Amino acid sequence: MEPVTVLTFNEPEQAEPLKQRLEQAGIPAVIYDERKLQRAFLSRDSLAGIRLRVDHKDFERARALVWEWDKEDKVLKDAIHCPECRSSRIQFPQFTRKFILPNFGALLCAVGLMEWKFYCQDCQFTW
Repeated sequence: MEPVTVLTFNEPEQAEPLKQRLEQAGIPAVIYDERKLQRAFLSRDSLAGIRLRVDHKDFERARALVWEWDKEDKVLKDAIHCPECRSSRIQFPQFTRKFILPNFGALLCAVGLMEWKFYCQDCQFTW
């Protein structure tokens, strides 16, 4: 499985109903929790750390289903969205958590020299 994030949440309980709906539609989904990694790298809040992921081959279908369900049932009320492109592929803080160097930016945020922001992985908008 080559996992791709379809939706981002603050809490795993918010992602679970959509995971179940995707699986009922025949799309295997996994909830991935990055919150421990966030806490380890100086993030003051563990926001946008819950990822609902599907296999890359199922991504477009899953995203289309989720947007359709949202029109009908408002299933995305708890998902974090980019205000520009509506993507839910978000990081908080605005630095990747996969390397050491970007955590220097997180350190600057922790000491108040930079502001904590959300970052959209699709359109690169920061807010």
